[in-house]
Amino acid sequence: MQLSDAINRGKNLLATSIIALSGLAFLPETFLENDMSDKMDDGILFILGVIALVWYLISGNRFKRSMVPPILVTLAMLDKIMGLAIEFKDKEAVGDDFGGLILFIVATVLVWWQYCKKDESL
Repeated sequence: MQLSDAINRGKNLLATSIIALSGLAFLPETFLENDMSDKMDDGILFILGVIALVWYLISGNRFKRSMVPPILVTLAMLDKIMGLAIEFKDKEAVGDDFGGLILFIVATVLVWWQYCKKDESL
């Protein structure tokens, strides 16, 4: 394995882990929410986590420099923004979306910064 492969693997693993773990963490909300519109954002987040994990494990994707992980993290952030907009009037349903939104704003900035940062060690 080349040094660039190891660096790419670490960056891809970070983004994939953020999405997959949060998708699993928010999955119980789909069973606890009453309205289908309230369940939608957490279900989409779980699906994004599965997509990220499958992408990471297929072939040599984990070793490639790819925009897929940053795009998936960005989609997860947009999903939480959508969930917040849909559930905003229901104070009981909206609670988990604030924490998720903070997580994904910070994660999106981190993952895109890593993607755009030039690796001086290469």
